[in-house]
Parts: sequence; C-alpha cells; structure tokens
Amino acid sequence: MAVRYKSASRNMLVAGLALLASQSALADNIDIQGWWGGAGNVSLTLTNGVNYHTGTTGVSFTEGGGAGGFRTLNATTGGPTFESWCVDIFHDFSFGNPGSTVDVKMSAASIFGTNKADDLGRLFTRHHTVIDGHTSTSDESAAFQLAVWEIVNETGSSYSLLNGAFTASGTGAGTAQTWLLDLNTNHAASMYRADIWSVVNNTSQANGKPTWGAQDVAVFAPIPEPDTYVMMLAGLGLIGFITRRRTGSDQS
Repeated sequence: MAVRYKSASRNMLVAGLALLASQSALADNIDIQGWWGGAGNVSLTLTNGVNYHTGTTGVSFTEGGGAGGFRTLNATTGGPTFESWCVDIFHDFSFGNPGSTVDVKMSAASIFGTNKADDLGRLFTRHHTVIDGHTSTSDESAAFQLAVWEIVNETGSSYSLLNGAFTASGTGAGTAQTWLLDLNTNHAASMYRADIWSVVNNTSQANGKPTWGAQDVAVFAPIPEPDTYVMMLAGLGLIGFITRRRTGSDQS
C-alpha cells in the first residue's frame, strides 16, 4: 500500500510541475494550415530595426503581404486547432506544409524583453474576443497582426503605425492604430502570456531547398490566478501528508 500511495503522490507532483511550467515538449510536429478567420493585405516598413533571428541591428526593408491569425495544429499532441500569430517579418512563409517542427519554445520576455512581452499579453487580454472566432473579419484579424508586429519591432518609447522604426498601412491599420494608442495609456494588468514557437519547415522542393525557411509565431495562454497556484500546492501538500501518514501506518 505504501508504494502505491507514493507513486500516486509522485505522479500528482509531476502533473503539478507540468502545469506550473506549461510548456509543451520540444520538437513537436506543427501544421500551420491556413488563416484562422479573416485576413487582409498590408504593407510594412522597418527602419533601423532588429532582426531577432541573427541579433543584427539597423535592419531596414519594405515588405507586403497577408496579415491575420494562423489556424495551427500540433500534430504530435493532437486535439483541436488553435490560433497563432506571426512575429517574424524576416522569412517568407506559405501554408500547407505538414511536418514542420517546433524546435524552440521560449517565453516572449526572453526574446523581446519583459515590457514587450507584457504588452503582447495586454493586447490579447483587451482584444482577443474579436479575433477568437473563425468568423473574425479581415479588418479585425489584420489589425491584431499589425499590432503584434508593431509591439515586437518598435524601438521607440510608444507604439504607432504612423511613425517610428516600424510603420504599416493597409487592411486593419486604422483599428490597429486605435488599439496601440490605447495600449500606450491603459496599463491594465495582462491576463495572458505570449510564448514564442520557432517553427522550422521540414519539406523541400525538388532542388532540395526548403519550401519556406522558418516562422516564429506567438501562442497566447491564460495566466493562472495566484489562488490557483495556492490551491494546487496546498493539494500537493495534503497528498504528501496523507502519504506520510499511510506510510507510517504500514510500517508500524
């Protein structure tokens, strides 16, 4: 009996630590299938920015293309699709290439710093309801994507799509600008955190080159309330207490 209860206690402890870490295993197979809902066309300009892949500063370029959330499936763990958001404006990307692998999963704070990570979480906290559904409009989806890119790439002290290191126009730009100006002044606490998944494509063209290079995406998850941690740790402590009591009874 003592061995059985020790095993149960250990399993609960492992489960509890997994919840605290809330990070998926590395090398999961990820399928980025298409747009989650609506999507728009935008133009981007980065001036004197940062390439987070290489650490190169002073990067400048102009790009255009689609903007919106990605319908994403973790083929390793299975389950329903979920929404992820591009944070990578340095790689070309295309849908429908299964077998892509997440080889790095990191907190947004470890890449972009605490302030930007918190701002990503606050953006999602305040506006995720308009982009959660598959029926989100092109304006809403593109606006959220533009706001994410502005937060990640802006080097100035405030967020704006009209000036600074990162500027953008096109579908959803007006809505994104409104959200960003609100973010500058409204510092309500974030209820979500952003994890960054570095997705590397495993499929190749006939010439052996990858069909696309890589794509770093943001995946948002709720931040557990402090009392949730307290209750979980209290439960683990109670299990440990019961185990010790039962162990003592079996040995007496």
